[in-house]
Amino acid sequence: MIVAFFGVPFFMLLRVSASNTDPAVYRGVGWSSQAYSALLEPMVLNGLAFSLQLAFTVATISMIIAFPATYFITRMSRRAQVVWLVGLLTTLALSEVLITFSWQILLSKRVGLSNILVLVGLLDKPVSLMPSFFGVVACLVYVVVPFNVMTIYPGLSRMDKSYMEAAATMGAPPLRAFGNVLLPLMRKPVATAYLTTVVLSIGAYVGPLVLGGPRNWTIGVIISEVAMTAQNLPHASAIAVLLLVVTGAMILSIRRIGGKGFAS
Repeated sequence: MIVAFFGVPFFMLLRVSASNTDPAVYRGVGWSSQAYSALLEPMVLNGLAFSLQLAFTVATISMIIAFPATYFITRMSRRAQVVWLVGLLTTLALSEVLITFSWQILLSKRVGLSNILVLVGLLDKPVSLMPSFFGVVACLVYVVVPFNVMTIYPGLSRMDKSYMEAAATMGAPPLRAFGNVLLPLMRKPVATAYLTTVVLSIGAYVGPLVLGGPRNWTIGVIISEVAMTAQNLPHASAIAVLLLVVTGAMILSIRRIGGKGFAS
């Protein structure tokens, strides 16, 4: 199954990326490194740089939200934990397309969040909050936070509470115990959750396409535009190979940073 669903498509991707562009043949013909030479174009480099910026921004914000939230969930009663986890699982059942268009309504001028800001006096009149980097980040954070909570929850729920109690006994304030005791013990689950968020965000398609303008397009949107609009499948395949290489490098780096930690 790995060969059928990963190996074969990856081999086909490599083959198409090494083809020569031909208007008469969508997949290209022959052998050529032309598509890889085009990876140095500003469109590709800027799209990759923005995708990395977006991915790490979303991952950082989502972890700032998810880790404390998960910690408080694990300190609740068992019934309350089940309610929260079921609620988070319910959000995972929602389509990313549905979530994106819901955020489009929230950020709109007529019935969006700007109307609430007008009521509280922060804005003089309603404005549209999209297309914007803020809109893309907000949508993606909403999408990935449940994944982070589900990744961190097993490790935090099984962690002995005596660690924090011992830190308090030794005179450590709650915030210091949280940063010096809890976070190091949870380094591996946190790194895994962070990595998952980065991988989900770097190739995001629907959110950046709907809520962002051309300046907020990720590398995934650029691949689609090159393949569908420009009808240049070899170039699109080469960009996809570049994205796989960059993603693989980030996976190795974040796993190394995560170290052993506390097994989730």
